[in-house]
Amino acid sequence: MRLLNDAAAHAQSGRVEAAIAAYRKAERADPADFRAPYSIAVLELGQGRPDRAAERLRRVVRLEPALFPAWHNLGAASQNLEAWGEAAGAYEQALALRPEATETRRNLALVLAILGRTDDAIAHHRTLAAASATRAWALTRIALLRPAAIDDADLAELRRATDAAADLETRIGASFALGEVLEQRGETEAAFAAFAAGNALKHAALDADPATRPADVLLAHQAAVRAVIEHATPQRLAALAGGGVATARPIFVVGMPRSGSTLVEQILAAHPAVQSLGETGALPRLMEAGGLGERPREVRRQAETYLEAMRARGWSGGRPFVDKTLENYLHVGAIAAMFPSAVILHAVRDRMDTCLSCWRQLFSSGAETLYDLGEIGAEYVGYRQVMDHWRAVLPGRVIDVDHEALVANPEARIRWLVTEACGLDWNDATLRFYEAQAPVRTASAAQVRQPIFTTSLQRWRRYEAHLGPLIAALRPYAPEV
Repeated sequence: MRLLNDAAAHAQSGRVEAAIAAYRKAERADPADFRAPYSIAVLELGQGRPDRAAERLRRVVRLEPALFPAWHNLGAASQNLEAWGEAAGAYEQALALRPEATETRRNLALVLAILGRTDDAIAHHRTLAAASATRAWALTRIALLRPAAIDDADLAELRRATDAAADLETRIGASFALGEVLEQRGETEAAFAAFAAGNALKHAALDADPATRPADVLLAHQAAVRAVIEHATPQRLAALAGGGVATARPIFVVGMPRSGSTLVEQILAAHPAVQSLGETGALPRLMEAGGLGERPREVRRQAETYLEAMRARGWSGGRPFVDKTLENYLHVGAIAAMFPSAVILHAVRDRMDTCLSCWRQLFSSGAETLYDLGEIGAEYVGYRQVMDHWRAVLPGRVIDVDHEALVANPEARIRWLVTEACGLDWNDATLRFYEAQAPVRTASAAQVRQPIFTTSLQRWRRYEAHLGPLIAALRPYAPEV
């Protein structure tokens, strides 16, 4: 008991490392007592060490299965680690012990949506919608998952949630949700007005913070585009040949957000020989640390560092994996140098549908330049300039995956994607990608859990009269209208 008291005193005084050391002594003194490992896990969560915390919390729940906070924190740690199945199981155990735990139920609903258990997620959102404190948030989530599940009473609640009396975050979310529901009901003009309101509120909120000001972010992105085009010359890329890891064959999916990339990822993830790692962000972080190496041996070290990051995310080694970090379109040259055998898939969708879909989407984070039609157009132009550059300096290295062609003839295009584009053996499971259990974190989570549909093709035509700022910004990539 004295060791536990000493450790608690350290923790209360902010001496975290001393507290952890004292708790470890208590843990060694009595391995059957759950209190010390649980306390260490809480401190490790506070330090941003979910991997260590999860390891201890697994032991804690074995020692004390009825301890609600341990199950909840295990869920939080696993969620942080993107171990979605474990997170869902832990939250479900916690909720069984304390059904009234609102935060647990919210987190569980979010995780279930990622896992494709949409009906279960909506059921938990319905429970949350019964309480006034969480009603607007829960209805917003239901609308984004399945707009048709919103009835007239729910719609009235969403309208009220967009009122100026509501807090800003609620108004933003409810506006986007309202747009989804009204669009699904065929009320195009009202839907556009709701999306416009949500985008205006979100843009203003981002603009109020110097760290997220959209105009500044756009300038930084445009500078990055110019730097890529200036520095990634054929001569420089040729000088790095032979420096990568030729034995690894990762599959990279690049492109603009809302371009059909998640569909491509899910098709490949359904193949038993492929492991999907989602949007890892590993390559951009590696490039931000110092750019692509100047010598072949430096490039090889970078490739090995990247592969270590993939192993840390759960790559089992050997088999191909999919990295769907879309901003890797800036790093196609680095990919080609680091992994000569890599497959680089470029998700391509109608430019207007891509940009409109960005504007219709409330992103969970980032995406600062995607809440204004003109800024979205400028972002698209920069992306296309980079992709045109890769086409010129690395001809044939990037494989375009046309979304409209995939939707028009799914079986033929899926066979082409699997066998020709990626060089994999054919497997019928890829045709039933919507049955796969791979987690999906992106905005397309609900859509890719169903067979391919055509209702989103040429959606922009419904709103064409309102899209002047986008069309003007897209020059020279604008369509003829």
